[in-house]
Amino acid sequence: MHYFSEKPESAHKEITIEGILRNKKLTFKTDTGIFSPKKIDKGTKILVEALKLNKNYDVLDIGCGYGVVGIAIADEVNSITMTDINKRAVRLAKENIKLNDTSKDKNIRVVQGDLYENVKDKNYDMIISNPPIKAGKETIHRIIKEGKELLKDNGSIWLVIQTKHGAKSLTKFMEEVFGNVEVVTIKGGYRVLMSKNDKKG
Repeated sequence: MHYFSEKPESAHKEITIEGILRNKKLTFKTDTGIFSPKKIDKGTKILVEALKLNKNYDVLDIGCGYGVVGIAIADEVNSITMTDINKRAVRLAKENIKLNDTSKDKNIRVVQGDLYENVKDKNYDMIISNPPIKAGKETIHRIIKEGKELLKDNGSIWLVIQTKHGAKSLTKFMEEVFGNVEVVTIKGGYRVLMSKNDKKG
């Protein structure tokens, strides 16, 4: 069973890990059957540090795992919505919000669902994803195409991908869907890509 399954079947083995993101020391409970349980994923770290945020932003973290991205940026934005198909990851993300006392930052929520299934109730200034490469190209393309429909005018989508895992073809696809793409960061074998939902007319 993969970490992008709805119900992982691996035996539970909860551990606690720590990391520093955006100059904040954070603690996360993790478990088997989710993405990167033993340490904060390198790509996720690079993505989080690259984000250009605004206090007024409503942000969606798609494929949130145990909540690293959303919890790291919650105090820098207006609202954060986190979603994941994996029920175990969603439970941990909720626990990690409390563990890091992030619940004091207004407007943070975790929703279980397949990609955008249960988060179409609003539009977002920013969509962030460390997409599940093993789920296949079709899933990643859905994140980009369906995400465009949920972005506000001039909103942006930010993805991180390992250069060797098809970063160039993903860059091209984002350019096709949005008409623009920027390589924000190239670091440690990863690329952070950003496309803007440019306001037409």
